[in-house]
Amino acid sequence: MATEDKWDNKGQYTEKRIMLYEQIFGKGYISAGGHRMTEQMCLPLQNLKKDSRVLDIGSGIGGPAFFLESQYDCSLTGVDLCGDIFTIATERTATKGSKVNFMCGDILNMDFASKSFDVIMSRDTLLHLSETKKRELFAKCIQWLDDNGEIVIGDYCRRPRDEEICESFKAYIIDRGYDLHEPLAYGKLLEDAGFKQVEAKDVSIEFLEMLETELERFRNNSHQLSENFTKDDYDSIEKNWLAKIEWVRSGDMRKGILFGRQE
Repeated sequence: MATEDKWDNKGQYTEKRIMLYEQIFGKGYISAGGHRMTEQMCLPLQNLKKDSRVLDIGSGIGGPAFFLESQYDCSLTGVDLCGDIFTIATERTATKGSKVNFMCGDILNMDFASKSFDVIMSRDTLLHLSETKKRELFAKCIQWLDDNGEIVIGDYCRRPRDEEICESFKAYIIDRGYDLHEPLAYGKLLEDAGFKQVEAKDVSIEFLEMLETELERFRNNSHQLSENFTKDDYDSIEKNWLAKIEWVRSGDMRKGILFGRQE
């Protein structure tokens, strides 16, 4: 499949940046929370078992997909928009002898057959989609899921939109082009698409602890990180990290885990 090589979200996902993220968040991961957040997202899922068909939207360099394949013997399809991310994931599939099927492209332009999956998951990805596009995607997801299929989403969130957020967090959202919702409002988008048994869980306390733990590990191990990264690289990461910690502490930034079922 042709790759979307030009998309890197304004330099956020260049190959160099991807490698730096992985050294911080753990093997296979390029977003805060690493493997611990993946495990937390799996808690409400009942369909993870041998031969379950799982679609991972925004699959990154493969950490969650490789984990689910090894832990549950699932059949995995991973989709990501970034060409560099896709290349790394596919190279690791070959190295691991994995059967994960990674695809590169815009999930909104893909069309899977009805009832193709038992589980659809997405982590720190749908924040890149506008509310209109989220609704469009959820309408597709409910068709792609088999009867009693499950969807789980882990994503950055914010305080309710009728409440003010600080200027620095507002600027961050605009710069990254994110569309963020309060967890309950995010869950309402799933309900509007027809999902049942929707749960919208605010896990900001757990997320804050993960951020603080990762920052401490980053500082303690920075001397061991690759010589390919400059002090400016490290300083930029630490600055953004400290900002996120402050935003989460203030309640402006939140972390949500959303679950729904196709009945």
